[in-house]
Amino acid sequence: MSAIERHSIGEHNFLTGSPSDVILDIFCHLAIADLLAVRCCSGSRYFSEILWRTHCRCHPTVSHSVNRNVWRPSEPYYRTIHLPSNRPITWVRLVLGQWVLIASSDTSSSIIALWHLSSLLQVGRESTVSPVAQAFLDGPVEQGLVQVHRYHGVTIALCLKKRIPCISVMTIENLGQTAAFRQLTTIPDASHLRFLRGFYIGVAFSQNISIPSVHNWRTGDVDYLQTIPDLKGGYIDMAARSNWIAAVSRMHLHIYILDFLGSGRCKFWRGLNMPIAMSSACFDEGSVSVVPSVDEESEKLYLCVGNRRGIHIYEVVCRPLDDHLELIPVWTHNLGLVAQKHESLTVQPRFGASPHVITWLRDCVDLSFLPTFVAARIPTPDSVVGTGDVIEISDPNLPSLYCQPVRDFDEARGVAIFGNAFGELALIDFSGVAGRSQEILESCFQPLSFPPSFGCDLLPTEPVHCVFAPPFPYCGGDLYDEHKEYLFELWREHEPENIPEGWDTDWELWGGWVCFVNGFQFAGIASLLENAYHYYGQVIPLLQRPYDYLIFEAGGFLFVLREHGLVPYIAYELIAPEELATMIDANDGLASAPVTRIPKLDDTRHLELGNTQRRWEYEREHQKRNRWQELVDRGGKVHWSLLAKDIHYRPRKNSQ
Repeated sequence: MSAIERHSIGEHNFLTGSPSDVILDIFCHLAIADLLAVRCCSGSRYFSEILWRTHCRCHPTVSHSVNRNVWRPSEPYYRTIHLPSNRPITWVRLVLGQWVLIASSDTSSSIIALWHLSSLLQVGRESTVSPVAQAFLDGPVEQGLVQVHRYHGVTIALCLKKRIPCISVMTIENLGQTAAFRQLTTIPDASHLRFLRGFYIGVAFSQNISIPSVHNWRTGDVDYLQTIPDLKGGYIDMAARSNWIAAVSRMHLHIYILDFLGSGRCKFWRGLNMPIAMSSACFDEGSVSVVPSVDEESEKLYLCVGNRRGIHIYEVVCRPLDDHLELIPVWTHNLGLVAQKHESLTVQPRFGASPHVITWLRDCVDLSFLPTFVAARIPTPDSVVGTGDVIEISDPNLPSLYCQPVRDFDEARGVAIFGNAFGELALIDFSGVAGRSQEILESCFQPLSFPPSFGCDLLPTEPVHCVFAPPFPYCGGDLYDEHKEYLFELWREHEPENIPEGWDTDWELWGGWVCFVNGFQFAGIASLLENAYHYYGQVIPLLQRPYDYLIFEAGGFLFVLREHGLVPYIAYELIAPEELATMIDANDGLASAPVTRIPKLDDTRHLELGNTQRRWEYEREHQKRNRWQELVDRGGKVHWSLLAKDIHYRPRKNSQ
């Protein structure tokens, strides 16, 4: 019996005779074992009322107590549960401290599965563990969002990366002993999933992916937030609150007023210039639960900005009725001179289950340093947590964090999940509890029930496939021959009618989209224009003057790249590619052409993508480990060019 349990016995104990704020202050300092003991003793009814004050999360005291071990760098306790897959892991999400959604994909299909978190935590202790629900999708999952509804289950939106991308909207229904995924709708030609709130989804469409859009998935109505793309690139992230939408680009923060109850249309309200240069950014998703009332806390919005110097958190104060918009600095985590000297990068910032915890990955161009998972607790005015609550995990036994890593972190439950393109998947349990205590801890969270199924529009439980779109997964290697043929076919469809003398469209002579092209280091630039955090769109080469100039389009803009150029020029006037080529010939250069250098491409994203190949080769050479081969050995399908760079390499029989 713990100390707190012994002192709680009796008719007049401190739980029933002390003010609630005093009890909360005391509970914030308890270890998880003592906290759970309180819930089991005579004061459990009173304590349950404290736990259930919020609609969708357990009380913050649980978060503080669960993570006592997590937030002490001198006591880094955690245990790892490995769950390797024979497909790349492309999306993971922890839901309400009880459920786990995992998407695993190959070039033409995906499996989306719902697992009970407690069952995954027992892997290795129990003989069989099966998902509660599982379905197949006809395309690789690229990203996803989840919204929990208080009375009728969840809504899930997944972006499928196939030849014609789409967003699949689905829910989960109860089949009795199991559950099933039911299709709600599909949004064709949509990608870049940004937010999900009710029937509204923030997306972009493939023809104009740098223009943010709001799509009503129930009615099919689309509202474009801009009429023309921005020369400085697309929006990085979006967020929605009760009647307004925030969108952040590399340079600006824009607020749009949304009439949720009326026309459903968006109207630009106000904008701000970003105070610092950024390479990545994200908003907090707010409460994952739809609640009937809107209070001041639920309307708060936090923005995280990452760059070479560190992580910066701002509160977006938006009050349209008062005509007030402001960015208030909340917290900054600097990398320090040592980290900057080694070109340490802060990539993929992401808020935890609440906006008071931020996580990111820190990579380094020095390959002797492992990529690191970092989590930080953001102090609040009434917080009992100190400003030094930052943890770092760099463990070679965890899934690699350099090849398309995906992750989620629930600080209240004390659990993190990691996956990557190598098919590596692992749960990390920070709670420090096991057995019966895990069940008690789980019961502190809002239960999630799924509505009964009527058997309509259920997603298939047998494999379905699509015509794949390159590249998947992108890791810096050569494209498959099928991918190259598709790209050549796509580029021919956009070939100009009149090709000036001295220019050509002989793309088949190229070594492939990700190789050096006639002296142009085009691979990294093409990938950045489509995949960088401030993106333009898919690159379509139009004309080339061999070993001299390359003209291409992306996101509705015309670009020109010189031989060995690192940053392309962008046309700021409407001009045909043939006309631009003629101007280059007439002036032997770009002196009179209506072009300007684009803003510096996202250097952290460039290094992040470049480090994938470099780290893989470093592991093969120095650690004698080939993670692609390990995926093949588990039954995965991997192209042999991803297994080795040696032209004399011969793949094993079970590799493609």
